[in-house]
Amino acid sequence: MPDAWIQRTLEGLLTTPSPALRLFPVWLLLGPRQVGKSSLLKRCAGARRFVDLDNLDVRARANQDPELFMRGLEPPLLIDEIQYAPQLLSPIKRLADRAPGAGAVWLTGSQNFSVMEGVKETLAGRVAIVNLFGLSDEEKKIRLGSPSAYFEGILETTFPKLSGVTAPDARELYLSSYVQTYVERDVRELLRIEKRREFEIFLKMCALRTAQVVNYDDLARDAGISAVTAKNWLSLLEDSFLIKLVPPHHTNRTKRLIKSPKLYFLDMGLCAHLAGWRDAEALRLGPLGGAAFETHVFGEILRGLRHRLQDADIRFWRTRDGQEIDFLVETAGRCYPIEVKMGRPKPKDLVRLAGVSDPNWERGQVVSLSGEAIAEPLTEEWRIVSPAGLKLRP
Repeated sequence: MPDAWIQRTLEGLLTTPSPALRLFPVWLLLGPRQVGKSSLLKRCAGARRFVDLDNLDVRARANQDPELFMRGLEPPLLIDEIQYAPQLLSPIKRLADRAPGAGAVWLTGSQNFSVMEGVKETLAGRVAIVNLFGLSDEEKKIRLGSPSAYFEGILETTFPKLSGVTAPDARELYLSSYVQTYVERDVRELLRIEKRREFEIFLKMCALRTAQVVNYDDLARDAGISAVTAKNWLSLLEDSFLIKLVPPHHTNRTKRLIKSPKLYFLDMGLCAHLAGWRDAEALRLGPLGGAAFETHVFGEILRGLRHRLQDADIRFWRTRDGQEIDFLVETAGRCYPIEVKMGRPKPKDLVRLAGVSDPNWERGQVVSLSGEAIAEPLTEEWRIVSPAGLKLRP
């Protein structure tokens, strides 16, 4: 395991808060397990008091008498894994009102569903929500290199503990333990899901469908559950920051909400592990290769924006006659069309894309592992970039 600290994009924004963050006395850092939330906040915390709710004794005392537990805890304060003691939110609210300085209380959470319910009710107007996901290519300092090397980096995952770990056995042990811990602790404990075997199959079926439009009936049938259960479990995976459901673009927002979304894992390395792909070259050349690259690019878009405190509306665009753009990313009042092609884009791809450009969109980008700028007549509408060359900021 690497000993050196990997600089996170969010680090500077926490130590030198933006004007937006300065408005809030409570900062809540949400994200998947094992992506470095606690490590990042501890690094930025200085002399801040640390409360670890992952510790069973500490958690028991917090839940038994939250008012007594919070007595004597003064800001600046860092409380880790707040979802295990949501009863603390009320005394935290009073503490924030007494000490309304920017970031007086820092919180972390790993499940969106349990944390956000209490936050919306209790800390409305007092809390800034910040997302931390796994390591981005930028944070890992990944350069394009060869397609084979890039897929090796994808299998390495975005988990900080696996950064630089090349031994397949070590990686597989970590990921299998991660999945077992997630199923046993986070899912079964918090939501009382009893169908453990069906849920494990469901996870694998989702992994095999990354970058695809969700067909709830097919997914439910393959997992041996009902379509209603499949929808509920997909929401659970999204709230746990394992996947993201991307809705279709539609000018009618009601239709956008009822149409089937596309499913993307936020960590393609974990997705490959669940789907049974252990070799980078086999993954790249296999039937999941294009979907794997598209999934990783989606994760890079999300990490690149959220780690800079930028919100984004990400959708996919598809017409009935088969015209498609992988992503429309709306951020900071601009719309960026993005197409993902693992190989070198063909001229016919550019012709097709130029035909669906919109004058209100920014210049389109084709993200390709070839990373080659192709001198085509249509480059006024679209340009070809490597994953590192993707631009989503003016």
